[in-house]
Amino acid sequence: MKFINLPKLDESRSNFRNLKAIMGIGLLMLLLCQTSFGQKNTAFKTNSMSVFDGNIVKDPSLLKLRRKTSQIGSYYLNEDWKRADIYMVVDSSIVRGLETRIDLRTSELEIKYKGEIKVLPSFRVRSVVFTKDKSLFVTETLLKSNNKGFYEVLVDDENTLLRKYDTKLMSPSYNVQLDAGSKSSKVVKEQSYFVFNDLGIVKLAKTKNKLKKQLNKQKEVFNFIDENKINPKKETNLISLVNFLNKNHLMMN
Repeated sequence: MKFINLPKLDESRSNFRNLKAIMGIGLLMLLLCQTSFGQKNTAFKTNSMSVFDGNIVKDPSLLKLRRKTSQIGSYYLNEDWKRADIYMVVDSSIVRGLETRIDLRTSELEIKYKGEIKVLPSFRVRSVVFTKDKSLFVTETLLKSNNKGFYEVLVDDENTLLRKYDTKLMSPSYNVQLDAGSKSSKVVKEQSYFVFNDLGIVKLAKTKNKLKKQLNKQKEVFNFIDENKINPKKETNLISLVNFLNKNHLMMN
């Protein structure tokens, strides 16, 4: 009888061992899961913005930061938008009453229309008339000049006096050792004057002697320049000179 009961006893012990093994595996898996969740929490904390540490720098100059340069001035003839009538090259079209401004650097006419800014290059324009002050600008297309841009008409006659603005950017002049000079770059507008007639377009010299040479030794003009002390750097003097040429039907060439 004992021998008959022995297999049942061994089977019971075997089942108990299996149960212990299963419980052990379950406990191990539980521990692994807890460890995994703990690692995720730690990783989240590591990536958090609040845990970055380091040495506190009280003087930013120690970081040797590059200074952002600023700029004084503008490349626009006028910053404000002004209404103008635009006379186009193609089909002699005329567009009236648009808000515009002239970009001297790019020789373009900016147009504000329906909330957008359009760009019109000078070679597509014959002339622009600003409606408020009636100032007139013509372009290289009308003048047949290689010097592109917008020229303001100061005297409109047989000899036409024109003024043209150009820009250049002056670099900062700041000296670190002396702590002196400007830290900003500066846009400088420069004026040049031209005379346009049937013979073409001439850029006027900026000294009296060179201006006389451009007048092809016309004695009456020389006398006018000397007697009136004409200074080519003064706009009012140039207007007087060109009016004298037109009054006496003399040509600038």
